[in-house]
Amino acid sequence: MHKDFVGTRNDEFTLSVDLAPTILSAAGIPVPKRMQGRDIAELYLDHEHAMSTWRQDFFYEWVQGNPIDADGHPPYYQIPAVFGLIRKDYKYFYWPQVNYEQLFHIEKDPYEEYDIWNSTAQTTKEVLQLMKARYQFLKTWAQSGNPV
Repeated sequence: MHKDFVGTRNDEFTLSVDLAPTILSAAGIPVPKRMQGRDIAELYLDHEHAMSTWRQDFFYEWVQGNPIDADGHPPYYQIPAVFGLIRKDYKYFYWPQVNYEQLFHIEKDPYEEYDIWNSTAQTTKEVLQLMKARYQFLKTWAQSGNPV
């Protein structure tokens, strides 16, 4: 690691799927192309490139049933099935078992207390349209086995 990065932090999205590629790379073992995740060493070894290519959002899912519609998600789990798109400025959630959607403006509401899904503000409508399109793309991409 370059000395400029010692003791620094960044707020880039790193995910649990990034652990295996990071460990394999650190051990000098090639990362299989089909493996999910990225080597987080990119963030401090090739900072300029990583900043231009690192993920700006990610698809989130908690489901034990069918990954498309959550059919079969066991009722004994305390958390219902949920899919989402997470960005640094907004979070979009879809709860398929109850057909309920939520949108939170994280910069203004970091504790997710105010669901703006039903807001009539034009900006919110535009953000929601973009979030839903990106959510659908990432959901399809991730659930097709493509690397994230």
